[in-house]
Amino acid sequence: MFRQAALPRKRNRFANAVEDLGSRILRGDLKPGDILPNEAELGRELGASRTVVREAVKSLAAKGLLQARTRTGTRVLEPIHWNLLDLDVLGWRYAAMPRAQFFHELFEIRRMIEPAAAALAAERATGADLAVLEQAYLAMEAVDRGSDAAIDADLRFHRGILAGSHNDLLLQMGGLISVGLLASFRISSRSYDAGLPLHKHVLEAIRDRHSELARENMAVLLSSTREFLERELAGSVHEGGRGADGSTLKTINRILMKGTQIAETKLSIRKAPERTG
Repeated sequence: MFRQAALPRKRNRFANAVEDLGSRILRGDLKPGDILPNEAELGRELGASRTVVREAVKSLAAKGLLQARTRTGTRVLEPIHWNLLDLDVLGWRYAAMPRAQFFHELFEIRRMIEPAAAALAAERATGADLAVLEQAYLAMEAVDRGSDAAIDADLRFHRGILAGSHNDLLLQMGGLISVGLLASFRISSRSYDAGLPLHKHVLEAIRDRHSELARENMAVLLSSTREFLERELAGSVHEGGRGADGSTLKTINRILMKGTQIAETKLSIRKAPERTG
């Protein structure tokens, strides 16, 4: 019983150490080239054992944030090495960056990815894929516009398009798009009502197998949403503020982890070996 109870506490200490150090790096408190204190000193600072510190450093090294060397110690890497699509790094970056800057970066990526994904979905989506999209859209119509259920429904719709493209690499971009949706929602939930009819146009084009129209309708949806939110940002006294508070980061983590589980399930289904006999 004692060992079973100790495991969650150890896990929490590890997760806290990773988040503490990762957030410091993304905020710029620890700058590229900085050398971290040794394990003992860092452990005292974080309230963690040397083993936990060692594992946290390994985790951050895998994300491209740190490099550990025997003679020179552990140093912070340049941002070019950071895995910005990692779920944790996305959340830390969202918390650290000015809201408007993060929003603009995400929309540039979404405009590159989602229209092409919608065109592919119009060509490749199965009946089951279309059913997921239709159910997601109906949920978007039915839910309370200001609720987490609205974010979940919107996310299911956009992830459904990525899944309908039947391109595994596109499906892996779902985490990035999830954060983009949440960032938009946090700027103004009123964009939800403004974009709802445009979501229907995208759905209809995919359902009717009109790939170029699906591409165009998705581009219109993203451009209209961006223009709406830019007006909201321009009129907001909080435009220069940072991206997220604690509750927002918890929502990001919940949505990203849900999306990751969906993506992994779809990938495992597609790659499962055929049964014989």
